[in-house]
Amino acid sequence: MNREYVFWILSYSLLYFFPGAVPHTTLCHAVSGDTVILPCAIKTSEKLNISNYSIYWQINTSVVVHLFYNGKDLLKDQSRRYLNRTRLFLDQLERGNFSLMLSGVEPADEEVYTCISRNKVTKTKDKYKVKLNVSSPDNQSLERNVSPSGQAQDLPNCPGDAKALDILALCSHFLMVLVVWTL
Repeated sequence: MNREYVFWILSYSLLYFFPGAVPHTTLCHAVSGDTVILPCAIKTSEKLNISNYSIYWQINTSVVVHLFYNGKDLLKDQSRRYLNRTRLFLDQLERGNFSLMLSGVEPADEEVYTCISRNKVTKTKDKYKVKLNVSSPDNQSLERNVSPSGQAQDLPNCPGDAKALDILALCSHFLMVLVVWTL
């Protein structure tokens, strides 16, 4: 069998059998002082029993941004920096929307946030990363992420799903390996 065919079979096998092997980070932008929605969602065809889920929003492994446990917010361990500035969309949790609203965005909020959801019954765990960039209010070219009613908007500066870009990057990597291999 030709080396190219073996390479393509291995590449497609990796993507098919290990779809989570492609790490992805969603990029969001916010203007200092504004409210931003950090996206996090799992795909589900039926309503989730949210009391079976723990939802952690954190920075690194030590800073607790928001915690939802046993069907309610548990904010006693929340970092003081985020006190009274975060909330989940409680009416959308059972649909798999674990996005976090962060109000009063500050330059110090420019971080990589991790959303971790765990189902205590099925023992499944999902993990998403969101990189928040914060600009000064002088930069008016950035669009807002929240409508006046407080609802999330589907804006290009904060996409809800970056997997397609991750797969494109992985395929580009494999293509470069293939080109080098065939030389």
